[in-house]
Order: sequence, then C-alpha cells, then structure tokens
Amino acid sequence: MTDRFKFSRDKGALKDALLDQKWDALELAGLIFEPNLPEGSSIVLIDDKYQSGVPMQFVASRLYLAGASEVFGLSMVKTLRDTDNQ
Repeated sequence: MTDRFKFSRDKGALKDALLDQKWDALELAGLIFEPNLPEGSSIVLIDDKYQSGVPMQFVASRLYLAGASEVFGLSMVKTLRDTDNQ
C-alpha cells in the first residue's frame, strides 16, 4: 500500500472470510487518504494477486467517494484457489 492510503485500524486476515465479511472488515478498518485526494484524480490500483477482488473493489469505491474521476485496477496473478469467492 502506498504512503497516501492506509487503514486507521487493523483489518485482520481476509483470506478465509466470506465475501460480505471481507467488505465489513475493510469498512471497520477505516481507509483514509493523506493528503486528501485531489478532485478529478485518475488512479491506477496495482495488486500482486487477485483472489476475491473485494479489497481492490473496496478501495476503488472509496477513491470514487473521495473525488476520483477514474479508477483502474491491475492484478498480477489470479490465484488457483477459488474457494474465497463464496
């Protein structure tokens, strides 16, 4: 994660959580942007691996709420394990 985006609280392990639990855990962790995101920003999110996609989707949703006009996501690898998409 970049220095500009961080969670204010520990989000815990998301790997074995159900999809709705992942989103809730991310919300409770309190993602913050410092300094504030400039209105109309274009952002590229890069993640080392794609499992459920929830963390990237969550961060993208918060970036839009913070004023981003475009958010693109790029993952390097899709994991073989697909059981975390339940």
